[in-house]
Amino acid sequence: MIRIKFIILASLFLLSTSAVGQTIRNLPDAQSSSSGTSSQQSSGMGSPAAEIIHKAEIRHAEETYQEMVERADETAQLGRQLRMTFQTAQALNREDLKKLERMEKLARKIRGSAGGDDDKLALKETPTHLGAAFERLADISDELKKGVGKTSRLVISGTVIERSNELIEIIRYIRTSVQK
Repeated sequence: MIRIKFIILASLFLLSTSAVGQTIRNLPDAQSSSSGTSSQQSSGMGSPAAEIIHKAEIRHAEETYQEMVERADETAQLGRQLRMTFQTAQALNREDLKKLERMEKLARKIRGSAGGDDDKLALKETPTHLGAAFERLADISDELKKGVGKTSRLVISGTVIERSNELIEIIRYIRTSVQK
């Protein structure tokens, strides 16, 4: 009889411990979600919010790069227009001076987007006359467009910065020569 009582008590003890184990496994829903988060992070997956932010940053960088490409295209177009205008008229009107201002603003924005700063540098070769300056203006703006087109959004290009600076200096030279 003592044996039967012992077996019953042992059975009850085992049943109660397994029931407690079941309760503990089912109980920590909050813990399982937090451990799920840590297992997500350890497997390389981020939270949905971090993923959305990362995608938005990538989208913003792509849009910024596309704007830089469009600015370079516009700069090259303005350079060709100004060269043609000067070749035919041998002078600049008010609209042409506005185009020069626009080119300078675009070149500054391209330089800033490429990682350059406001360094002033002297022209390596100062044009001998305005016709040569407009030729150089068109050439540099085309080189700038090609440089921006070859550069990815993830790269800082020294060539793009250098061409932007050179373009700005040519524009300054033309402005001072026209004002004389």
